[in-house]
Amino acid sequence: MSLIDIGIAAINRAGSLTYSLTILEASKPANDTGILDVIEVWFSLSASGVKVGTFYGSGTSYTGRDYETIGSVASGAKRTFTGLSIDVTTGDLIGVYYSGGRLEIDTSGGSSLMYSSGDAFGSTKTYSSESFPISLYGTGATSAATISPSAIAPTLAFGTAKLNQNIVPSGISAGLIFGTVNLNLNILPSGIASTLGIGAPIISFGGFSIAPSGIASTLVFGIAKLNQNILPSGIASGITFGKPELSIIVSGVIRPSGIPSGVVFGTPILSAAGLHIPPQSRYVVELHNPITQGWRIPSSHNDSSSAWEGETKAYDGSIATGQAYTLTTNAKLELIPASPLYTSKIRIYGGGNNNGTLYFPNIVIDVYYSGAWHNVYTGGIQYDAWVEKSLASPQTIEKARVSCTDTLSASYPIKNFYVTEFWFYAAPTGGELLSILENAHAISIEQSLNKAPVISFSLPADDDKSALLTRANEIWIRDIANNTVLVSGILDERVDTR
Repeated sequence: MSLIDIGIAAINRAGSLTYSLTILEASKPANDTGILDVIEVWFSLSASGVKVGTFYGSGTSYTGRDYETIGSVASGAKRTFTGLSIDVTTGDLIGVYYSGGRLEIDTSGGSSLMYSSGDAFGSTKTYSSESFPISLYGTGATSAATISPSAIAPTLAFGTAKLNQNIVPSGISAGLIFGTVNLNLNILPSGIASTLGIGAPIISFGGFSIAPSGIASTLVFGIAKLNQNILPSGIASGITFGKPELSIIVSGVIRPSGIPSGVVFGTPILSAAGLHIPPQSRYVVELHNPITQGWRIPSSHNDSSSAWEGETKAYDGSIATGQAYTLTTNAKLELIPASPLYTSKIRIYGGGNNNGTLYFPNIVIDVYYSGAWHNVYTGGIQYDAWVEKSLASPQTIEKARVSCTDTLSASYPIKNFYVTEFWFYAAPTGGELLSILENAHAISIEQSLNKAPVISFSLPADDDKSALLTRANEIWIRDIANNTVLVSGILDERVDTR
């Protein structure tokens, strides 16, 4: 077994390098074949989305061999990550990608650096080169150890010293034969005798009794600490467990605040603290299409100029997983919902980056409906914050597009525009009246503190409109005296009382 090392020392250097690039350290390839298990790296600005791995190739073309995702790395010192497993072959280069932060780098010194835009792990890309040393280093070892369970004979004795990397459980006799047919290792909970039979009427340990089959139906509630029984507060100790019709009468009725104790249930138009028990003549039950609204995430994109990288990150539903970005001025990225969407506004989370310095970019947002593009917004936005822009009026749009009018650059130093997330807001739709259940009766609405209102009513079993009473439709209770909807909801339970 010998030591493998790759890359150069992770130290504090004079400069730093921006993110969203795959960077290879080419001055010191791997000296052997095996596994890298330790990575050292130094960032001048705390990094996110960090990946480190190995690459093979020649000239300007390299392919990712293997990598580990490290995630977030704090800046200001050398950070060491152990317990990794990255395949490496003699001559491989070590590489790194990070979606945020800045890596320590010297702008002179003669060491070779290769770089390409975006995340190149697992793919083949063309790289450009610079003579910049970077703070990235890895070590590992070759391995001659082989664990081969299939090569262990069934008669091999447990405990043979270090034979084929065997791990011997403490307490198993060294003479015990591996593969014995009826090997039975009893693991006993502390305090249970080894002779205790499973299924004995009363198994007791730790102060608890487990005896489901041994509780008689006449067992009396309330006997102090009998078999750790938990006694419901307010149940008399003389009540017999298992009586066919056990009734618990609560003497202290909990009443809605504001209803005097002498008020009779069912008094017409009783209304206090949100509780309504209405007469039949005032309220009607309506069935409606449900109202839908809320933010929606695009399902696909179109990059007609092929000028963007990481396009799917602009609509993966998270601001923590990286960004789509472009180095090209006025390059348009189209974001497309799963189907045409009735939309009232959009929102974007993005910004600009000039060689690691964030700035407010100037952008253009358009939406497509009625066979043409329509501008929603042109101007600057705040970076790394949600920015919402409303349409002049809700429209059924097919897609949207975003671009940056600033002068961007692919040359070093790099200046880019990025989009972390782009969403559509589905404007309220639905609510159409499907039917009025004119035969509904015994209509009531019950509202308790900290609970949703509960609607209940009765309907004749042969009512031909009951087919529409499903969870796909909303139930609205309307007060016909003032034509207002008191409450709405979705069907929870249907009970046939015939």
